[in-house]
Amino acid sequence: MAARDGKGAAMRDPFTLDATGATLTIRATPKASKTAVTGVVALDGDSTALGLRIAAPPVDGAANEEVVRFVAKQLRVGRSAVTLVAGQSSRIKRLPVEGDPAVLEAALQGLLP
Repeated sequence: MAARDGKGAAMRDPFTLDATGATLTIRATPKASKTAVTGVVALDGDSTALGLRIAAPPVDGAANEEVVRFVAKQLRVGRSAVTLVAGQSSRIKRLPVEGDPAVLEAALQGLLP
């Protein structure tokens, strides 16, 4: 099920599924009081990202580590199943997650508003 923007129009999900798992796009906001999902945010074109407040500063990779830790915990997969492949120094991050696509899709849908 796609998220809705402020005008009621359907937005694409911030993840894609394939045979090995899922790829999640995140828009991270570091230095929050706690790590939490803020919803789905629109990006350029028709793409979207999962908004995520991060309770870590963007120093020495701390925020990136917190993103990976949080995603692994929320999707109930091992830390090694989540990899940060793009966005090491950007707010927009792309993370492939290895696992059963059906199980991951249900967990990801559970994170969406």
